[in-house]
Amino acid sequence: MTLGIIRSLQLIGTLVVAGPIAMVGVFNLLDGLYPQAVFFLLASIGLVIVSEYIYTRLTDKTVGRVKRLKNIRGGE
Repeated sequence: MTLGIIRSLQLIGTLVVAGPIAMVGVFNLLDGLYPQAVFFLLASIGLVIVSEYIYTRLTDKTVGRVKRLKNIRGGE
């Protein structure tokens, strides 16, 4: 599986935001604050999942439109 430049930058940006949130969750876990730890860990995982979902939805729509335009212009 190869990642393009734009895709890699998007993933890095997501991890830059989700990483510190996950670290707060880990530190809360080590301090024994389990509800807060679970909240922060789930929030960081949720950010990555939502980012992946949005990326796949946008690329599916964009690629689908480009393929339809190619078929329309090729059929003329």
